[in-house]
Amino acid sequence: MIKTTAIKLKENQPMLVTWDLGRRCNYDCSYCEASRHNNTSPHAKLSKLKDTFDFIKEYINKYNLHKKNPQHVNIDFTGGEPTVNPQFWDIVKYIKRHEGFNIGLTTNGTWPEKDIDNIVKYVDGITISWHAEAHQKLKDRVLQNALKVKESGIWLQVNVMLHCDYFDEAKEVCSFLKRQNIAYNPVPIGDGTNARAGWFKDTDGVMRRTSHEYTKEQQEWFWNEVGITEKAKRPTEGTEVGRKCCGGRCLEGLVDNKWQPVKLVENKFQGWHCMVDWFFLHIDQETGNVYHHQTCQARKDGTVGPIGNLSNYREILDNINVKKSIICPNARCGCGTCVPKAKNFEVFEKTWNTITTVEL
Repeated sequence: MIKTTAIKLKENQPMLVTWDLGRRCNYDCSYCEASRHNNTSPHAKLSKLKDTFDFIKEYINKYNLHKKNPQHVNIDFTGGEPTVNPQFWDIVKYIKRHEGFNIGLTTNGTWPEKDIDNIVKYVDGITISWHAEAHQKLKDRVLQNALKVKESGIWLQVNVMLHCDYFDEAKEVCSFLKRQNIAYNPVPIGDGTNARAGWFKDTDGVMRRTSHEYTKEQQEWFWNEVGITEKAKRPTEGTEVGRKCCGGRCLEGLVDNKWQPVKLVENKFQGWHCMVDWFFLHIDQETGNVYHHQTCQARKDGTVGPIGNLSNYREILDNINVKKSIICPNARCGCGTCVPKAKNFEVFEKTWNTITTVEL
C-alpha cells in the first residue's frame, strides 16, 4: 500500500447518488450485516420513490450551482438487492424521462432472464457483486448474466468478493472474467468496524464476520492482482489489506510532495479534509435516512450519522453548507477513498479551488 498525504481525481467526476431501495435480498451472506439485508422488509412504493427523486434533484442542484464543471448525475441503485422490488423498473423508467441522469445498478446479478431487455434499454452501467456463499446455480446464473451484459456493450464491472474460505474459487472467477475480457475488481472483505473483526453475533442472532482474515499468500495474490509488489508479514484482517476504488476512478496521490498515479492506498484519513459530500449522496429508502456517504457517514460537525430524513427533506436542503469541508472523524475509510482529500489544509484548498467556486 502507498502512504499518501493527499488524494485527487485525475479527471472530473459526477455526483454519485447511491440509492438503497430496501433491505430485501435473495442472498444471506455471512459478511453482510443484518442491518443491510433481510427477506422480510416491505418494498418501497412508487409514489415514495418519486418523492425521493424530487429530493435528489433539488439536493444536486444546490451543489451544482457552485461546481466549476457540473456534470450529469449517476444514480446507482443498491440494496439489499434492488431488482427484487416490483417497482424497480417503474422508477428507472420515470427517472430516464428526466434529462441529466444516468442509471447505475449495483446487484448480485441474479436477475431473471426477462430483465435483460430493460437493462439494455434503461441502464447505463452495472456493477455485479460475485458472492462465493451463494448456491452454485445462482453463481452460474450471475456469470451468464455478466456475459449477456458484456455483449450489450453496457459499462460493466464485476466485484469478486474475496471470501477467505473460498479464495481459490474467487481466483478462478477472476481468471474466467479476464479470459472473457470483462472488467473485474477483486475486493477484500473488510467493511466491518475494527471492533467487529472476526466472528460476532449480529443483531438478528446470526454469527457473522464482516472482515475476513487473509493469509500471507492470499494477501500477496491480491496485491499482485492490482499491480503492487509487496510481501505480507503476517495474516491480516481485510480492514488492513488496503482499498482500491471499486468504481474504477483514476486517482493521484501526493507521495513525498509529488503527485503520482495510485491504485491501492492506506485508507487511514482521520483528521483529513475531505470532499466526499461533493461527490456522493446516499439514500436509505427503508429508514428514510440520508447520508453524505453510505459507509463513512461523516458529517460536517465532526460526527457520524444521517444528515436528515426524507420525511423532512426540506430541512436537509435548507441546511446545506457548501462553504465547509468535512473533517474525517473515522479511523479508516471504506469506499469513500476515491474523492479529493488532504491531510494539510493548504494542499486541500488548492484541490478544492479546482472543483468549486466557493471559497473556504
